[in-house]
Amino acid sequence: MHPDLQAHLDRAALPPDRARRLVDGLRVLQQIASKGDRPITYGEFAELLQPGLAPVATARTLEDIGQFCNQAAWPNVTCFVVSAATGECSAGFSKISSDDPGVARDAAWLSYAAYKNAPLVDQP
Repeated sequence: MHPDLQAHLDRAALPPDRARRLVDGLRVLQQIASKGDRPITYGEFAELLQPGLAPVATARTLEDIGQFCNQAAWPNVTCFVVSAATGECSAGFSKISSDDPGVARDAAWLSYAAYKNAPLVDQP
């Protein structure tokens, strides 16, 4: 596990299930970012995170991921999750970022897919 992420988890002292979802969710979103700039829906993210998980249950995980990304200065990949109805990030995204979601998505895509210089969950 990347030392920045491990240090964050140690400081945050999250319950084990919540910490696991943060790590697994970040890993999923980094994979999405490395494949392109196409966002996924909350339902798709929930299913990738944990089969059968309700999309509404991902809100806390996305907030945890976004807070970590901001604190660690990693690309905020939560911008890849959008509403199926609107194609937009939820209001929760604006709680963790002042960036325009499209601009943040482009920046994350460039870091993960084009330049391949962004930190990864599984990078030692």
